[in-house]
Amino acid sequence: MLMPQDPATPVHESLPPPSVVTLWLCGSAGVWILYLAVFLQVPGASLNGAALNALANVVPLALLAAAAHLLVKRHVMRLSVPAQIIAHVAIGAAFAAAWFALVTLALALIDYAQNGRFDLAGFTGGAFIWQNLQGLVLYWAVIATTYAVRGGRAAAPVTIVSAPPLERYLTRKGDDIAPVNVRDIILIAGAQDYAEVTTLTDTHLVRMSLSEFEKRLDPQRFLRVHRSRIINIDHLDYAEPAGGGRLIAHMTDGATVPLSRTGSQALRALIV
Repeated sequence: MLMPQDPATPVHESLPPPSVVTLWLCGSAGVWILYLAVFLQVPGASLNGAALNALANVVPLALLAAAAHLLVKRHVMRLSVPAQIIAHVAIGAAFAAAWFALVTLALALIDYAQNGRFDLAGFTGGAFIWQNLQGLVLYWAVIATTYAVRGGRAAAPVTIVSAPPLERYLTRKGDDIAPVNVRDIILIAGAQDYAEVTTLTDTHLVRMSLSEFEKRLDPQRFLRVHRSRIINIDHLDYAEPAGGGRLIAHMTDGATVPLSRTGSQALRALIV
């Protein structure tokens, strides 16, 4: 049974994440430009009128997007996946309805400021369906962004922790527990869910697959030379050609290890 020693201080690397506020501002500006371009296509539309109509759509959308982002980040993401799906369906419908109501109110206020009349007639027919469909689509775009920046934690750096290579572990020898220095390992062979480790003094089993063991070894010292073999090049005596581009490694304890073509290439790559 492998019991690793306490790792040394891990290495941290910070990745600069995107800013949620930056995404929100850029997204709002981009949507406003798109709406402006659409409203400019209306016959007889002026630039000022199109700009105001675009603002009437985008300002409520930006406010609702911020509210939806915070709601999902702080509450919905903590739920189970089925509960999250149900919550998004309900919140999406409320988002679309609220956006429709706020756009109707904003357009009425603009009309009142320009013409002195306040009309909350809103949209009807196909325009009503289209406006609400836009609301649903925009809600899912907002939520996709929220999940993409991991719930709005973009202000904090993402930390990658790199554990140092394994140097020592404990293994059972009968009823006893004994330490094994990794530098004394000569050869590791795969044995299904176990790894058979040959050291300077003995051979023992480690309850770990060969691939898992490989991830914890120093790649400067240990080389995967075959699907089922890893060697410690510190204990390599010499390697000789075996034909077909392959090599045979002779270890310091007298063991011979046939190398695959890929393993042979990896060993040759170390030649200086």
